[in-house]
Amino acid sequence: MNYIHGLFRPIIVRNSRYNQHLTKAAVIIEVGATGNTMEQCLVSMKYLSKVISEVVK
Repeated sequence: MNYIHGLFRPIIVRNSRYNQHLTKAAVIIEVGATGNTMEQCLVSMKYLSKVISEVVK
């Protein structure tokens, strides 16, 4: 598979709505997959939360 700097896997765009239509600027962030450990997911969330915190300041 072609990964972007080893961070992302290919994005699958679907024609589904997961309540994003209920408000403006809604986003779904999925972390981890069947091949990831819980530790890997938690480390990813640590860094993602720092980035989100900086963006919304």
